[in-house]
Amino acid sequence: MIQVFISINNNEEVMQLPVPPSEYNVKSTFGSEEVTGLQQSLNRIGLRQLREVSFSSFFPIKGHDYPFLQSREMWGMDYIDTIERWREKRIPLRLVITDSSGKQNLNIAVTLDSLEWNVKKDGDIGYTMTMKEFAFVDTNRR
Repeated sequence: MIQVFISINNNEEVMQLPVPPSEYNVKSTFGSEEVTGLQQSLNRIGLRQLREVSFSSFFPIKGHDYPFLQSREMWGMDYIDTIERWREKRIPLRLVITDSSGKQNLNIAVTLDSLEWNVKKDGDIGYTMTMKEFAFVDTNRR
């Protein structure tokens, strides 16, 4: 089972998702471009594009203390409120996904571009997050 951590401002605040997604998707593309020549078409290899990560799971409400929860620091809408507060700061988040052995599968700065959530029949908060890699610009480069 994976563990998912989202943090802000160099771990000033860290959130572990209580129910990690059963799977997550990473989209990694290159900006290749097809060019038509006189006698053939060529594919010009472009630059690596920013990675996109998406996953779905749920935030349990207070009183739904499932035995498989990985974190009990917050409940239900507290997660949504915290995420929205972070997004309002307009600074990148850090997404860390580890596997069951503790090895980091993914550790990238991201922007949370899309957060869709709904209240399920049992009261838990279902959600889908889509994040995009945030590239820091090195202004000291020569």
